[in-house]
Amino acid sequence: MEKKSIVQWCKDLHEAGNELNMKWEGGGDSGWVYFEVDGESTDNEYTRALIDQMDNTLNYGSWAGEFNASGEATYDAEKNAFEGTDFYGEDTNEVLDVDVMLRVPKKLWFDTLHVEIEANYDDHTNTSASFLVKNGFLIQEHTDFCHNLEQELKKDFDDVFDNYKSEAGYEFRNSTDSWILERSESTEDGDDLVFKITKIDIQVMTEEDRPVVLELDEETAGAIDNILNDE
Repeated sequence: MEKKSIVQWCKDLHEAGNELNMKWEGGGDSGWVYFEVDGESTDNEYTRALIDQMDNTLNYGSWAGEFNASGEATYDAEKNAFEGTDFYGEDTNEVLDVDVMLRVPKKLWFDTLHVEIEANYDDHTNTSASFLVKNGFLIQEHTDFCHNLEQELKKDFDDVFDNYKSEAGYEFRNSTDSWILERSESTEDGDDLVFKITKIDIQVMTEEDRPVVLELDEETAGAIDNILNDE
């Protein structure tokens, strides 16, 4: 019985006009490598053996950690290797200096003003504003003011995130933050009480492109062939 050869298997498919690719994606405790022939997912003993070798090459283990990775390596028959790029991104936090001013009419009674935001790099900012009164009640004018304030804050924070630039090369990913603004901590300006938001927590990501090469040299191919032939 003819021995199975991973090199011959790859070359036979290549010579038949097929494109061989290994792709991967994951991070944050889950991830996987998969094999495609002409864009179609393929699973057999040969592809599983190659995937195991690519797992070792990428060295992500269980894919645990605050990162995201994805990439693709294509078979090159002349080099007898899979070559490609791993796109690696690592998440971290940053405190951003901002200058967002809120003006509240003094005639509106309240004890605290709660403001929350949620933003993602691929979407507009969602905002929420609400008054809290310890003793008393709220009227429609409070509700209308909060609605208008939410629209203003949406524009302010969209502008902050759209214009975010980092000297360290970070890319903005998302932000979830909130503030409890005490009436007693405001400053007076005419008929208004003025609050300022000067800091905001954001999540950012660093990106790095890494070359990936899985060469089917004598040692690597021999190890795979031993598995394929149960030696």
